[in-house]
Amino acid sequence: MNSSVELQRYKKLVMIAGGASVATAILFIIIKFVVWVISSSTVIFASLTDSIFDLLASLVNLLALKFSLSPPDKEHRYGHHKSQALASLAQAAFIGGSSVLLVIHGIERCLHPQGVLYLDLAIIVSVISIVITVLLVLLQTYVYRLTRSEAISADRLHYLSDVTLNIGVLLALALSYYGYLWADGLFASLIGLFIMKGAYVIGFRAVQTLLDKSLGRDSIKKIINAIHSIGDVKSVHDLKTHRAGPMVYIQGHLVLDGNMDLFKAHDIVDEIEKKIRIDFPDAEIILHMEPDTQSTYEDVVFFDSAEDKTE
Repeated sequence: MNSSVELQRYKKLVMIAGGASVATAILFIIIKFVVWVISSSTVIFASLTDSIFDLLASLVNLLALKFSLSPPDKEHRYGHHKSQALASLAQAAFIGGSSVLLVIHGIERCLHPQGVLYLDLAIIVSVISIVITVLLVLLQTYVYRLTRSEAISADRLHYLSDVTLNIGVLLALALSYYGYLWADGLFASLIGLFIMKGAYVIGFRAVQTLLDKSLGRDSIKKIINAIHSIGDVKSVHDLKTHRAGPMVYIQGHLVLDGNMDLFKAHDIVDEIEKKIRIDFPDAEIILHMEPDTQSTYEDVVFFDSAEDKTE
């Protein structure tokens, strides 16, 4: 980060969001377990199962967040930020497992429908779950906008799916009230499929981070424009970027006049780094200077320009 104050702010925000997720999951497990025992609703059981996996995922997420904030050491000189992506991958596994269980259990209840007891109580709990989950998602959205934490983003997407889950629970309970007993099992299965989709999205994003996916097109264009804003740069090539936790990593090769004084070349690179940090204040930047000669272009892998339309 730009300063130790901002780093401490980042740590505080992500830990608050992580702790709130754990507390919410525990509260939901207690409430839904009591209601499931009383009502015997399969869709409430589906929601309870999801909350149990929510707790496991949130605990893993919280531990990963804490580990990712550890300072760099000799063995991990880039820091530990990618542990957030690993936590997101673990979340995808937890969520995927719960979705399979819900689909199987829902199909079984569709084939052998049963009445739901204490519908009013089950509906009240579902409404409470929606309200609390929405409040949690609002907190996570606020923290994500300030920190761009991947783990918080994954947890936020996870709980957004929970809002849909609880809306589905309400619909199933309402249909059961009017005698459509099969709705309990059907909605449990549909909820499971929806959660499965969320698990795929979370897992895919985590894998992209672990594979060092480049920043988006707009970000790349800003970097290239910042480089070419200094007139002494002949061209730029082999620009590589990726994000890990709060950090953005940028490296590339700048082609300069081969007869340029080393001190002037160094000043040019310093000026370019300042320009890049206007849009990426927390970036770690490594720019390699090369002379404008034929041999420089022999081993170039990627020629980069602001007009490049590829991601």
